[in-house]
Amino acid sequence: MFTGSTALVVDDKGRLAVPTRQRAPLLDACEGKLVITVDTHEKCLRVYPAEEWQAVAAQLVKLSDFKSATRNLKRLLLGNAEEVEMDRNGRILVSAYLRNFAGIKKNAVLVGMVNRFDLWDGDHLQSRSGDWTAEGSQGGFDDCDDLSELEL
Repeated sequence: MFTGSTALVVDDKGRLAVPTRQRAPLLDACEGKLVITVDTHEKCLRVYPAEEWQAVAAQLVKLSDFKSATRNLKRLLLGNAEEVEMDRNGRILVSAYLRNFAGIKKNAVLVGMVNRFDLWDGDHLQSRSGDWTAEGSQGGFDDCDDLSELEL
């Protein structure tokens, strides 16, 4: 289970160190093999353990290509997916293309989302977090049918 947020520094080669507390679970779950792809709603990246990604990809492949929105979703998620592997120092290489997509420069934040991570540019995440907080305080979460059963 991946939770919490960790500030990271991206080196000149585009590598970042996976937080120490997440390395062992990732080695156990997927031998350090990960898949990085774009997020379809935010300017960030999704980082999946390889087996989690396989489950997502299997669902996407089953979707019909009849509708353009479905084709475009598949193009974004599948077409931008890159397989990476942690090196012996626990680092992963995030391609320049994906870093540019998410606007990730030097400072990044890895956010645990239970079965995956979101990878953000640090400044952009801080800005968006303020937006989400304001939205919630104005009742923005009240219209979420999926949340009606949650007891938070």
